[in-house]
Amino acid sequence: MREFHPQRQPLKTAQLNYLSLCITALCAFPSLANAEEEKSYTSLPVITVYAEKEDNTPASIATINRENLDKTGTNDMASIVKYLPLVSAPFSANGASTFYAGSGTSSYNIRGIDGNRVGLDVDGVDIADATMATWTGASMRNSASGRDYIDPEMFQSVNIYSGTTDASTDGIGGRVSFINKSPDDYLVDGKTYAGTAKVGYSSADEAWLTSVTGAVGNDSVKALIAYAHRDGHEVQGNSKTKQFPADWKSDAVLGRLIWNINDQHQLGFTADYYKKHNYITEMDGSTYTSIIYNDGTQDQNIQRQQFILDYVFKPTQFVLFDKLKTKTWYQESNNDTRTTYNTSTYLRDVNNQFEEKNIGIKLEANKAVGIHNLTYGLTADKKEYDSTRKELRNGASTSSNLYQGAYLFNSEVNRYAAHITDEIEFDVADRALVVTPSLRGERSEYRPENSTYAGVEDKNFSYFAPGLSISYQLTPHNYTYAKYTHGARVPSATELGSYFQTSSSVSYYLSGNSDLKKETSDAFEIGLRNSSIDGIKVDLTGFYTNYKNFIDYKQLASSECTVSGVYLCYEAQNLAKAAIWGAELSAHIDLGHFINNTDGFSLALVAGKTKGHAENEDGNKTGINSINPGKASLTFAYDDPNKRFGLGFTTTAVESKTATQDASTYSASSGYAPVAGYTVFDFTAYWNINKFTKLNVGLNNIFDKTYWNYSTVGTLNSSVSASGRNTSTLIDRSAEVGRNVVASLEFKF
Repeated sequence: MREFHPQRQPLKTAQLNYLSLCITALCAFPSLANAEEEKSYTSLPVITVYAEKEDNTPASIATINRENLDKTGTNDMASIVKYLPLVSAPFSANGASTFYAGSGTSSYNIRGIDGNRVGLDVDGVDIADATMATWTGASMRNSASGRDYIDPEMFQSVNIYSGTTDASTDGIGGRVSFINKSPDDYLVDGKTYAGTAKVGYSSADEAWLTSVTGAVGNDSVKALIAYAHRDGHEVQGNSKTKQFPADWKSDAVLGRLIWNINDQHQLGFTADYYKKHNYITEMDGSTYTSIIYNDGTQDQNIQRQQFILDYVFKPTQFVLFDKLKTKTWYQESNNDTRTTYNTSTYLRDVNNQFEEKNIGIKLEANKAVGIHNLTYGLTADKKEYDSTRKELRNGASTSSNLYQGAYLFNSEVNRYAAHITDEIEFDVADRALVVTPSLRGERSEYRPENSTYAGVEDKNFSYFAPGLSISYQLTPHNYTYAKYTHGARVPSATELGSYFQTSSSVSYYLSGNSDLKKETSDAFEIGLRNSSIDGIKVDLTGFYTNYKNFIDYKQLASSECTVSGVYLCYEAQNLAKAAIWGAELSAHIDLGHFINNTDGFSLALVAGKTKGHAENEDGNKTGINSINPGKASLTFAYDDPNKRFGLGFTTTAVESKTATQDASTYSASSGYAPVAGYTVFDFTAYWNINKFTKLNVGLNNIFDKTYWNYSTVGTLNSSVSASGRNTSTLIDRSAEVGRNVVASLEFKF
């Protein structure tokens, strides 16, 4: 049998030495600065940094703008965050969660927290929840219906909030906010019309991109329309076992209208539509031993449509606010998957359907009064859920060949929230000391249509989440902060009211639990941002977070199950409390400040490490398998001072890790394979051919390394093979992509 994840201690040591060398190099540069302090130097207007850290903000926020999305060849959820050390996007090959579930990226992992604990939104509207996978590996981390309802080509920027978010949103695991394009991004420097046309290619999945964006308007009325089409095939993992053949295509359309009525009033409207179709063939028994043929197929359709009406009011000397932003929205998300395959005796035809509708309104006001800068607001929204699971067994020797169930009960969740934040700025020794208390209050109401089945009933949740941050400008070039935030996440409709049974005889049963408590967090963070040496910027963050009432499924004895006569029974429960801590470093060096004849050259380093433990109700402590291994990326770049072209060479090193028994989630006690550490090298280049044309090219995994991402395969446990899953084959199929090229050619006008 092939060894998929060899544990090589020398490689791990080499990776640690690599990180140590990077940090040592940073520490050595002050001496170079002294040697070159007489040198005259002008900073470059263009510096290659793939993710910018927010300055003078008491939070860990990384922003990836449109230019850097293009530089790195971003074409999906995972590639957006590929160079961030404590953020990952777990990928699921077909069969990783269940044979009936779709493949792809389901969500993000931030500082060891993943799934629905991490918030995702497009222009402030939450992306639909992920629903858990039925049948095999009954864990919240295994998504049957994920959250990949986006096309990165529609975004002007992506903001990643690490740790607990501010008072304006809920959650305990951070948030990723996708900001759609706007006509203001294109109609600059007095332009009344502007736009781009782009063609792109990715060899990893043989995918082509064609897109066009156009904006027109004046100071009063502006409009933008954007369209992107992609089509490709299965991801070409760098291993012997390839993913099942697939043909997929997606379309995204965005429209944005802004009407500046006058200096006080602005009205806006956004329409956002996305759909994706993925057809997979030749699915065979290399994943599930009970599937003996290679004629299985899967047809998956994903769709999201969103409409937003927003209004901005800026009154003159109004007592309640200086600016009021109002937003109302409607969003509908659908994820439908049909899977067919033959067993030795009959054909199984399984249809999974999931729908979420979201309608809401949000008001947010700002008011400056003396040393106070107040932000406060209200939110009200309603989410409606609908799902079905139907299975037809043609040729089965049973009394009935049709089985029906669902991911969750048809239900609705009504949410009402209020928040207030006050930035109080003091002058201390001619420096700004800012104290920022905040408070969020929320009430959530879960209402299932059928409140008498399996203990599923109406449930209300209420909480208050206070926060406090203190920041101080130590010197003009040294900013430091400390913060505390209490966070909460109300159980999702899936966790409260899901249910699934394999047949009328109920041999396998899984259910939600209306008695669940909300998950909570108490997060502490300190940060230092230093730019005291011209040409060097350093951002260092440390964090520690306590979590309570982690939710996941627990296997119950038959006597404890809601229904009788079952073979396997699972129920959502509050399993454990946990603690996660770690640190993150970001540094950038403009080499032209220190070395002669190196104008345009730069070094950028990002590195992070997270650790933690969980403890169940019996006091047993374990590790936390959702925590990813340490990671560091070093980029050596050149940007032409005249903005004609630029080059970037990035080395990324990741530690090895082996999952263990985890009290915070459904997991067995043994059988996890070690995931080896790895080092990969990427090259990117851009060329402004002329004022109208730009070429971006990326060569990823230059040396064709075969490796696996821990967040994808680390918790695939061979002990579940009793249900028919061949985990070793599944792991091999989940290998990351080998050497690949991504490129785009953009025309601007």
